[in-house]
Amino acid sequence: MAARASSVATSHRGDGFSRLFLFSLVISGGITVFNCGVRFLGYFFLVFVAMIVLRQVPIIGGVFRIPLFGFFLSAAVVSALVARGGLFLSERHRIGRDIREIGAVDTPHNRGRLGRLYLLNGRPRVAVGHLEAAVEGEPDEVEWQYRLGDALASSRQHTRAIQAFERAAELNEQHAYGQVLTKLANSHRASGDPDSALAVLDRFEVLHGPTPESACRRGLCLKALGRKDEASRALASVGALVAQAAKYQRAEAYRWGFKAALARLF
Repeated sequence: MAARASSVATSHRGDGFSRLFLFSLVISGGITVFNCGVRFLGYFFLVFVAMIVLRQVPIIGGVFRIPLFGFFLSAAVVSALVARGGLFLSERHRIGRDIREIGAVDTPHNRGRLGRLYLLNGRPRVAVGHLEAAVEGEPDEVEWQYRLGDALASSRQHTRAIQAFERAAELNEQHAYGQVLTKLANSHRASGDPDSALAVLDRFEVLHGPTPESACRRGLCLKALGRKDEASRALASVGALVAQAAKYQRAEAYRWGFKAALARLF
């Protein structure tokens, strides 16, 4: 009897554990289903809101009023925005992690890396201080001088940018595939000295030949000097240079071609 009672008790305990295990599965599964359901309803709510808003947009709004098609098109727009938002948040998280890791050790080299990271992510004013510290600690490192010039130019401190770019050019005038010279030329033009900008562009083209960027910048400098015919010829030459650009340079070349076309119109 004692043995049977023990067996029954064990069986009850086993049944209890089984029920508890199954109950926990149901609960966790229910929560998952609930969360999925909330996300699903939230997604459809966003789609309907987007469809209402997009219907009010001039010209294209009529497309979103088409039954069913308008709904699916709105869903595609919402999905694209959500995907881009996810990528943006993921990138922000990665950048924040990199900043914390690099900033954990305070050296001139790491300050330069931090400055470059801030600059490339659209925060040039924050970058300036870090890059100044890097230049002070590693004065012969051309990358820090170049990035400091870029950060200062983006912060509209063109006189200081010229000094940084000139120092970078002294160290290596072909740094960044010659961008140290084209950006120096742009800072000269932005500071009101297009003659000096043209001299720098001449030097760039001696080293690298004319490019869509150098031709466009030359046209803008000539235009600022009132030399309209020369400016028009320089800007017109950009199209041919875009056609000659290597495949990996096409995107950048097209951008300068577009700028040159606008400069010719206005």
